[in-house]
Amino acid sequence: MAGCTGVIAEPPAARGNGDRPPPGGSGGTGNAGNGGSAGTGNAGNGGSGGAGNGSTGGAGNGGVGGSGGAGGTSTPAFAPAPATLRRLTLGQYTNSVRDLLGAAVTLPTDLEPDTSLNGFASIGAARTAFSPHAIEQLETAALSLSQQALADPKMRASLVGCMPAAAADDACARQVVTGLGRRAWRRPLTPDEVNRYTAIATQAGTTLNDFWKGLQYAVAGLLQSPHFLYREELGTPNAAVPSQRAFNGFEIATRLSYFAWATTPDDQLLNAAEAGTLSTEDGLRVQAERLIASPRAHASTETFFGELLHLADLDDLPQLPNVFPQVSATLGASMRGETLRVLEDIAWNGDGDFRNVFDTRTTFVNAELAKLYGVPAPSGVDFVRTTLPSDGLRLGLLGQGSFLALNAHADSTSPTRRGKFIREVLLCQAIPAPPPDVDTTLPPNPPGTMSLTMRQRLEKHRSQPACAACHQAMDPIGLALENFDAVGAFRTSEVGQTIDASGVLDGVTFADARGLSSALKNHADVATCLTRSMFRFATGHVETPGEEGAVLALAQKLAGDGYRFRSLLLGLVMSPTFRFTGAPE
Repeated sequence: MAGCTGVIAEPPAARGNGDRPPPGGSGGTGNAGNGGSAGTGNAGNGGSGGAGNGSTGGAGNGGVGGSGGAGGTSTPAFAPAPATLRRLTLGQYTNSVRDLLGAAVTLPTDLEPDTSLNGFASIGAARTAFSPHAIEQLETAALSLSQQALADPKMRASLVGCMPAAAADDACARQVVTGLGRRAWRRPLTPDEVNRYTAIATQAGTTLNDFWKGLQYAVAGLLQSPHFLYREELGTPNAAVPSQRAFNGFEIATRLSYFAWATTPDDQLLNAAEAGTLSTEDGLRVQAERLIASPRAHASTETFFGELLHLADLDDLPQLPNVFPQVSATLGASMRGETLRVLEDIAWNGDGDFRNVFDTRTTFVNAELAKLYGVPAPSGVDFVRTTLPSDGLRLGLLGQGSFLALNAHADSTSPTRRGKFIREVLLCQAIPAPPPDVDTTLPPNPPGTMSLTMRQRLEKHRSQPACAACHQAMDPIGLALENFDAVGAFRTSEVGQTIDASGVLDGVTFADARGLSSALKNHADVATCLTRSMFRFATGHVETPGEEGAVLALAQKLAGDGYRFRSLLLGLVMSPTFRFTGAPE
């Protein structure tokens, strides 16, 4: 393929300046930075303003210089990306509404979906504004949600905390606006803001002769305001380092809560922001450890891995049922359930090496997956923990149906796709797209000739100079997984020939999938790539050159802490990349 020498070409997975071509490729840098600033949109009543009065100072006393890159190469001094507004993702909106109004409220199912950029919805949320249609949907949703919460006596009792003395009770309305507004907008409301929304409640209550119906309009106003729908994390000038801005306490609380729990901060976190304790490293660490230790952190981590591994695509598997009879309407969901359970088990149950995800023999299967894998089927429909045979080739993430099926064709395996995924997603190495004038389809076996295995067909394909460079970076990896067909079922032969599953990954040779899993687990880029992906998920942007040193330092800390997943989460929160930002563009 012309130009296929390892130069980055913005592949679909998250790519940035830190992503490098595979060893031996000549690579340029990717699109550094986080793209254009997000527009504020006209959510409710116009673009949003600053964080408001009452915000405390940001954590730390100054910026931190960039650390040296791997191999002794230097990186620029720490210079955070420009601050941007970030719209709530659909998941964050849903979680926030339920935490504010109660879990019993029914949310609309037709809200505008997230826009995923560079692999994550959080990055899309920092680069896109709500469309006019989405704003109309959110206004309608706000009215419906406030009506639900305040029409039911039990729901409003937990929400309001006071009993109105009349249809227009200024004191009770003010109490609700002050308390609910603080949690919804992630900061204390200014006196003018409290007065404005209190007046809405009392005036509507007078007109309708019903306090609760009047209060509905005030609550709906809070929920359709840009102060709720957008995350205002713009920082304040940092006197110690004029080129940086420090997030104030409420902005830190917002970043921490949406990163760890994917929802609006709770009262304990907001109280810490108001008291100024989030302005100290010790205070921030206490709150970060509290949120990370909570089971609520598991859902946010599930979102991260779901987006990273493209698990939503399992709902639309392309495999043809007439070729693979195991395909069913539920197979994709079963595969996703297995992968998420294994990841949660390794990340949260115990505190071991997260790289065990590549060679663990422990997995979770239901009856459908047990049949596909050829292991004893559990009774019932639930997933059960099981141990895969110690002498088998199926182990770890690469042996799971989710990875194998997502990276295959409708009627055959695809060592190229499997190798490409490992390069791009698990190692953060860039593989460019083929030129538009190149036919990437492997020709079928000609009639009347001996059928070729996938390995033989790819070898023939790589003999073409235009195709050799890219395929040499991908195929020798994916061929190690040829013992698993396009839906992940085990096989020992193809077209009557014994499968040769040998391969090589960056100089490490192996005989089969077990060797590949071992090589990947011990690959120097695995920890850095996981760190890079988590950084992007948490911050909503691709790292800039000025943030590269901080990302590498986080990866080094992860390795020093035994590759413990919790260490990565805490380290990211405590890093300067989480506490400082650049001036808005």
